Amino acid sequence: MKVEILKNSEYEEMKELFLDVFSNEPWFDKWNNDQLDHYMKDLTENNNSLSLALYDEKDELIGCSLGYIFNWWEGREYFIKEFFISRKRQSKGAGSTFLTLIEEVLKAKDVKHITLATEKDVPAYPFYQKNGFSVMHNSVSLVKRV
Repeated sequence: MKVEILKNSEYEEMKELFLDVFSNEPWFDKWNNDQLDHYMKDLTENNNSLSLALYDEKDELIGCSLGYIFNWWEGREYFIKEFFISRKRQSKGAGSTFLTLIEEVLKAKDVKHITLATEKDVPAYPFYQKNGFSVMHNSVSLVKRV
């Protein structure tokens, strides 16, 4: 497996992979095409966006990490907004391998931290803990519907 910056030519394939993952269990998201296109462009077309792609042994796209690099007083950090692996490759080590390869890319970019948010009642939560992420006990996520 290898990691590279997501190619513009793979934008539609990435969207299809995202939809396949998040339209199914446990998320069951209901994206329409316009909303999804706006969301993906928000994630991939900013100056500080970092969109990484995971390819299998046949150079097929099997995962993506979409996020941003920010400067912080402790150094640069990568905030993962979306992380997804093909449903066919989940629970087979691809996600853990991807995170390890991402760390190598980030070290070369002098990134000091990876941060992300997830829900506690989905399989992603124990997956991230297994891969070295810890809960920030003095932080919370808040939301308000308008």
